[in-house]
Amino acid sequence: MVGKTISHYRVLEKLGAGGMGVVYKAVDLKLERTVALKFLPNEAALTETDKQQLIREARAASALDHPNVGVIYGLEEGAGGQLFIVMGYYEGETLAQKLGRGAVELREGVGLAVQIASGLAAAHARNIVHRDVKPSNIIITKDGAAKVVDFGLARIVASASATQSLNTSGTLPYMAPEQVLGETVDQRADVWALGVILMQMLTGSHPFFRENTAAITFAILNQAPAGAETVTSLLQPIVYRALSKEPAHRYANAKEMLGDLELARGRLSASGTATALEEATATRGHSARELKQSAERASAPRWRTQAQAPSRTAARVMVPVLVVVALGAASLLLPAVRQRAAALLTNSGGERHIAVLPFDNIGNDPANEPLAQGLMDSLTGKLSNLDVAQQSLWVVPASVVRSSKVSDPAEAARELGANIVVKGSIQRTGQAVRLNVDLIDTKNLRQIGSASLEDRAGDIATLQDEAVARLARLMNIHVTAAMLRETGGSVAPAAYESYLKGLGYLQRYDKPGNLDQAIVALNSAVQTDPRFALGYAGLGEAYRLKYQLDQNPKWSGEVTANVNKAMALDDRLPAIYVTLGSMHSKLGKSDLALEEFQRALKLDPHDVDAMRGLANGYERMGRLDEAEATLKKALALRPDYWEGYNVLGGYYDKHNRYAEAIQQYEKVIELTPDNGQAYSNMAAAYLDMGDLKMLPKAEAALKKSLELGPSYASYANLGNLYLGENRYAEAAEMTERALQMNDKDFRIWSNLLETRRWLKQDDKAAEAEKRMEDLLEEAAKAQPQDAEVHSALAICYAEKKMREKALQSINKALALAPDDGHVLTDAGEVYQELGDRAKAVHYLQEGLKKGATIDDLKSRPELQGILADASFRASGK
Repeated sequence: MVGKTISHYRVLEKLGAGGMGVVYKAVDLKLERTVALKFLPNEAALTETDKQQLIREARAASALDHPNVGVIYGLEEGAGGQLFIVMGYYEGETLAQKLGRGAVELREGVGLAVQIASGLAAAHARNIVHRDVKPSNIIITKDGAAKVVDFGLARIVASASATQSLNTSGTLPYMAPEQVLGETVDQRADVWALGVILMQMLTGSHPFFRENTAAITFAILNQAPAGAETVTSLLQPIVYRALSKEPAHRYANAKEMLGDLELARGRLSASGTATALEEATATRGHSARELKQSAERASAPRWRTQAQAPSRTAARVMVPVLVVVALGAASLLLPAVRQRAAALLTNSGGERHIAVLPFDNIGNDPANEPLAQGLMDSLTGKLSNLDVAQQSLWVVPASVVRSSKVSDPAEAARELGANIVVKGSIQRTGQAVRLNVDLIDTKNLRQIGSASLEDRAGDIATLQDEAVARLARLMNIHVTAAMLRETGGSVAPAAYESYLKGLGYLQRYDKPGNLDQAIVALNSAVQTDPRFALGYAGLGEAYRLKYQLDQNPKWSGEVTANVNKAMALDDRLPAIYVTLGSMHSKLGKSDLALEEFQRALKLDPHDVDAMRGLANGYERMGRLDEAEATLKKALALRPDYWEGYNVLGGYYDKHNRYAEAIQQYEKVIELTPDNGQAYSNMAAAYLDMGDLKMLPKAEAALKKSLELGPSYASYANLGNLYLGENRYAEAAEMTERALQMNDKDFRIWSNLLETRRWLKQDDKAAEAEKRMEDLLEEAAKAQPQDAEVHSALAICYAEKKMREKALQSINKALALAPDDGHVLTDAGEVYQELGDRAKAVHYLQEGLKKGATIDDLKSRPELQGILADASFRASGK
């Protein structure tokens, strides 16, 4: 081609080649100017329709008159009928070449991002979507101008090339999740690509690049952008918003992103350094806490986050009682309470270690007991908010005081290492409330000071703030209004009392009925005072726990509604972001969860729940050392709270460290002998061992859990156990009891479907199948990144011989989780149902290599025939 004349262009040299074609430098003999000619790839056999589409795309792109868009002079056809695009030629290098030398200096990188966004914004304003934004399609001229080139080509080549599938267009490492899944794309796909490029310029590495295409696909669909935490806080909210998995959570177009980039560039120029996250986004209102406020947060439940799912057919799984948020990375068997507390709370450097002891309920009115419990927690929280900057005051968590059964100052010194305690009482006479607090030196058991406060109108919030202020003065701590603002603003006395009762019930949410009573109390609080931000935050957390326990999607909507109300009233409450982060984590939205937990820790560096959530985010990103360090820090702050052991047990179970998981659950039971969740989770660990000898222990643990109180999850898990033992009548009974408590979980309908099939109850099986399919379709829409939801739905479609839908769903599942043994096994079942025995055998063999078991296959009625297949037996399984 070099040296030839095509039309009136003499080709001078080859500039490069890629998926979109070959580019040559040429001279326009008519106009005597240097141009670039792009010839489409030979395999792109364009039909007449394709050519007309290309002409339309080129015409639209040529109308873009913008300094950051590569100019298009025309579309012409060579002698052999091959189309080529005539473009402007620019002296310089591609951004890909520039990035090949490493990260770009901060100001230069932001400046380039502004230029790229500006070019894309001009295109988006004309409803032109690039679809293939990547460093090789961005030219940096010698004078530093960025030019975006190749508008419109990705879609044309994708539709014309035989090598493409699912009508995808673009280049995989820069594809947005919806592009990877073959779904409709718009301007937000370009925003995603620019977010990836921005990360590359800032960090020198691609946030989703992995060792192979399957791993890249998985990272794009599931994992947070690697290295985002190292980006300056000035740009972090921009990166996280641009790289949100859900298009609805991203900038709507490049113009929106451009605004924030220009603001960041201006602040860099003005200050010379990266400023804080809140400063960077204050003008436009896109702080980290706000990026997802308007997005829909409700979604379907994950299949399993506590441990790997045991053998199942179609959608058969164990239901974890407590779907944990915080995950760790190493065994941490805690020593005795006294030893651990002493190590944690050793007095050094003049630090004051204070514990709030249980409040006495004067008069022993049972109705006031939750109020006393909640007051202990609330007062502990307020004291924790004092002197945060100096960190000379360490407050023992109320949960540690309770679990240690400490009730007097001498015990607090001996068991918790506290050198100061608060001992108090609350008394109600009619509407009036009297609050007494004593500050006691545990070394000599002398009273440092006291406060006796009364309010005839029953305003406990005001009394509590005054008590905290007096206690602070006794400890020579200056108190500001901001330190006392954790009630979320002024609050009606009756509302605060209801809030404290709800807080008391939430401390043991595992006990039957306590969550419902907490919700009643917290609803009463916000109904009494609709401006009570902390009340809405507490109600959101209570509903999150409800969703965590029975996974009924309606609770997720309540979470969203209440935390949004709390945020609108007061967006500086850490509890809001911990709840949001926990929900995002449960729904597999790691990037969103990480952002919320980081926001909570900015507001309260001692928030243990946020630390656990952060550890979970690190674990999902594969940064196990950081996950372990963060989790250990959280455990050090709350060494004897039962849920901490439950969380650690869940991590060990997930990573096949079953003996260690069981030890953690035993510790939970030691601290809370009436904890039905611990018994049910212990049963899950026994079952996950895959050892038939453990089944009696698992059954005994589940029965003990049910003895302590009826539980949806325990009934479901016991039904699953019986199903695995071929005790179908008992399995059906337990599963139906679970569905009586919650009929919104498609997984349990799947178990019931399988049970009824084994019992030959065809009519009842058809009923269960219809219900399961409806719920699965809802879940697939709400949780598009959940591979096992799509694979289960694919099986449903395959059984009904809905081939196109079945293949679409299983392809999505395989794209999301290409190395998941259960998803691969599901793929085998799909192809078996569709009559493709060869592919069925292939996927079943691959599933066995990736962790599925032969027992899993044997438990599926639909696979009984294939197990006898000679080609399958040849695999040696």
